[in-house]
Amino acid sequence: MTWARRSGALEDDLIDFHRGERIGKYEVLTQLTVGGMAELFLGYTSGPGGFRKYVVIKRILPDARSNEQFVRMFLDEARITAAFNHPNIAQVFDLGEEDDGLYLAMEFIGGQNLNQVTSACLKKRQPVPLGFTLSVARDVCLALHYAHTFTSPGGQPSPVIHRDVAQKNIMVTYDGTVKLLDFGIAKAKNSLERTHVGTVKGTTGYMSPEQVRGDPLDGRSDLFSVGVVLHELVTGERLFAGKTERDEMVKILEDPIPWPSVLLPHISEDISRVVMRALERNVDRRYASGRDMARAIEKAAGTKLMDAEQRAALMKSLFAERMAATRSLLESADVTTSSQVIVSAKRALQKDDGPYLPERKADALSIVEARKKAEVARLRAEEPSSVDTAPPVKRSKLSAVWAVLVLGLIMGGAYGAFRVTKLLEEGGPPPPVDVGPMVAIPIRPPPPDAGVVADVDDRDRDKDRDKVVTRDRDDARGGRGKRARGEVTLFLDEPAEVFLNNKSLGKTPLLKRALPAGANELILVGTDNKRRVLAVPVEAGKTVRLNLKLQELPGR
Repeated sequence: MTWARRSGALEDDLIDFHRGERIGKYEVLTQLTVGGMAELFLGYTSGPGGFRKYVVIKRILPDARSNEQFVRMFLDEARITAAFNHPNIAQVFDLGEEDDGLYLAMEFIGGQNLNQVTSACLKKRQPVPLGFTLSVARDVCLALHYAHTFTSPGGQPSPVIHRDVAQKNIMVTYDGTVKLLDFGIAKAKNSLERTHVGTVKGTTGYMSPEQVRGDPLDGRSDLFSVGVVLHELVTGERLFAGKTERDEMVKILEDPIPWPSVLLPHISEDISRVVMRALERNVDRRYASGRDMARAIEKAAGTKLMDAEQRAALMKSLFAERMAATRSLLESADVTTSSQVIVSAKRALQKDDGPYLPERKADALSIVEARKKAEVARLRAEEPSSVDTAPPVKRSKLSAVWAVLVLGLIMGGAYGAFRVTKLLEEGGPPPPVDVGPMVAIPIRPPPPDAGVVADVDDRDRDKDRDKVVTRDRDDARGGRGKRARGEVTLFLDEPAEVFLNNKSLGKTPLLKRALPAGANELILVGTDNKRRVLAVPVEAGKTVRLNLKLQELPGR
């Protein structure tokens, strides 16, 4: 768990200042952290026959006791979580009040939070294992489903929204168990603390869009936060990092979200699709419940999911020194433990964890792909009769039409080849080849968006693109007697239409657009209607990738 040093305190003070102090029925081993409103202690309670139970004690600081809002939140946390009984939620055992103020006795969890796990992996120059990430997210979703559908002992529905799901509040114990922590700002039915309209609470980089706007929340808000955690652990980079909290909130509302499978090709489309559905800004398009999302993770992950034993092995490999330090500190309850042992243990536990995940550097191709996939997903959601969701009968009829068309073209082509060969042998010119009547296949056009490349069906688009790439590669090799060709991928900081020899190639961004090998002079026309010149040298069979600023190009 997180262990922090009090600012300006000596190490010996840390060991002895609170040691032996009693808070209710609990004896303090040491102080763990001091925050703005509360302090945490490691303590224990004893009983006959050597019975001993370790707990973490949370006590309101003297300066915060007059803060009625914080006191109500403190009582809400105790009341809400004390009734919980789920293996993936940290338990609250006791609530008490003394002259020193209110205190909570909570489950002691020997382990590390996800920030510390990612930090340890970064130091070892290894990614967080995908199976670890997916299994942790699955267990968090199950914990949230329990909270979102919680029923009081009296049988009354009492759903609880966590509102602060983030890496710092998800722990993995040294034996591989996942624990969701800190329902301190949770929103529950009949809570004592009422959130005022427009008040935003939570960790900014992990809030849902509706949480940023101060709208009413339900359990799907927490699932968005799980999506952020998933995206970050899978890609190894922060998703909505900003210089200020306001920057992060704006990014949550507006920034394109790249598909993990675009950033990292080894991530499967199934896993990427789960992450992106959780990150839908439209709450109605997310998973309906934590259980639904947990099942989707299991289905997409397949055999990649780590079990508790595998997670424990990873934790041992990352935190062997801290595990030993934790044992030493717990054993210090024995009065015979030397102060030097305790000092050594605390030094090991107080090491700086950083760095955590770095900020993502936006890549133009990733942004375009993210927008494209998001637009395709939107079209599919709005048009259930699209190709992917068409009834089997309609799909089979369409397949039959294609089969007849392809067969006709093959037969006509074969006959034409036979006729051409025959006439060439006879010395005459090849006549026109009649392949029969042409069949028009209706295709729904993409939405008019200058900055987005979007098609109705990803798979149809990919097939067509593969055909174009294959044809252009054949041309580059001279396989069809045409001029050799290469490709250009062009990104601009603002939309523009691209022309070659007075013929439009389309609007930017251009992705792998075929051009004749050699020097090509492109004319770019932006929204200001000014013509700008771009010289692009193209090599046969190769792709030129350009990322430019339109205003810096010379005019014509």
